[in-house]
Amino acid sequence: MTDVDQYKTYREVGTQLNSDILEAYSDRELIVETATELGIEFDGLNLAYEFESQMPAHFEFALYEYCRDGTTAAERYLEEERWRSETERKILKATVDATPSLFEVESLSESGPRLRVTDLLNNCEERTLLDINLSQTVEPGTVLFFRPVRYDEFTTTSGVSFPFPAEEKTHLLTEHDRRVAPDESKSVSRQRFITFHNLYRDHGIYIEYR
Repeated sequence: MTDVDQYKTYREVGTQLNSDILEAYSDRELIVETATELGIEFDGLNLAYEFESQMPAHFEFALYEYCRDGTTAAERYLEEERWRSETERKILKATVDATPSLFEVESLSESGPRLRVTDLLNNCEERTLLDINLSQTVEPGTVLFFRPVRYDEFTTTSGVSFPFPAEEKTHLLTEHDRRVAPDESKSVSRQRFITFHNLYRDHGIYIEYR
């Protein structure tokens, strides 16, 4: 199996896995609290999503950032060993261990769906990323906020990302430093997600998810 085939398998299995976790732990408190933190309008029955990627972003936040009794829904699912296959366990562990950050696209590969990116919030560490959708929709200089999920074979995104134009780089870093600070009630990861989700509303590049 090629890396791209493996990537497609992880994507398919991971999408169903997230649905299973949401079904296992979702309740009104989870939906209302996470929607409120992200500023998503909620009339008591329906959520008013503003852009195509906001629903998957909301669910990722609810599963991997929102803590109840000190753990996220995804962490509880992992601890309780509720996965149904080794592939699910591998995806879940890798995603739980991942911390979202802000990246700059350095280059696109001509031989496949790969991007070279620099982590702007972690010592400018460089990574090669395998992601079919992003490789077809972004260009060098684009700034991306996403959760880098590392497997033995490659690193990819969780499937959710917030792309910004290159000229927003300085502004994004300034806003990160202004809005994200040590807080016992909310992790840095959770604050970052809220910050860049909100910045994406006004400064992001809206892309279609395939």
